[in-house]
Amino acid sequence: MQVGEGVHRLTPGVCNFYLIEDGGKLALVDAGAPRDWDLLVQTLPALGRRLEDLEAVLISHAHSDHTGFAERARTTAGAPVWIHQADAAVAKGAKPGKNDGKARSYLLRVEFYRTLFSLTRRGATKLIPIREVSTFGDGEMLEVPGRPRVVHAPGHTPGSAALLLEGRRVLLTGDVLATRNPLTGRVGRRSCRRVSTATPRRRLGHSTSWTGSRLTSSCPAMASPGPKAPPRPRGWPEQPAPPSVLRR
Repeated sequence: MQVGEGVHRLTPGVCNFYLIEDGGKLALVDAGAPRDWDLLVQTLPALGRRLEDLEAVLISHAHSDHTGFAERARTTAGAPVWIHQADAAVAKGAKPGKNDGKARSYLLRVEFYRTLFSLTRRGATKLIPIREVSTFGDGEMLEVPGRPRVVHAPGHTPGSAALLLEGRRVLLTGDVLATRNPLTGRVGRRSCRRVSTATPRRRLGHSTSWTGSRLTSSCPAMASPGPKAPPRPRGWPEQPAPPSVLRR
């Protein structure tokens, strides 16, 4: 599904990943779950592309539903994998920091079990180490297809980052911003921190895409400077990282 100029969303449910087209070459933003590899391979011919056109894999943060098949892409397509320096060690297999999320908080939520089943079926209950990674930092413009600029947004993980395609006014947010909680099923805004420095037309995260007009009314902190935005409606409280049962 094309969600922006040369930006295609791929999703088998729960988590999204994106292909950026630029001059006949591709960059992949996030790598879903390990068994989502087949979805990538099946999508490329429909775009008139081959696996050899993949020049980079950009990971928004080191969780198993985003690192997914990154190592396979690295070894099979020869595409270097990029991630923020603060998440690099975990992406390579180091033990992650303590997770404040508790599985018991969600045991009465049907959506929790749907998400757990989906990620388990697709191999995302355990992070597959990425043997070699390149790192980026806040504000860097990456010389890969789409030339995204890094917006460091720690919180979900120390190295969580959004990727801004300035010329296309598209922001790929990873889990910095989501419009649907995969553990509770609740629909609404999650976390606007740090991303307010960017003013793209479209923001694409874990669940759906948001246009600028929707963000202006729902999350004034992310609107571009101008007249005073309408009062912010009640949003979600800050959500913890997914419970460790989803990240092992």
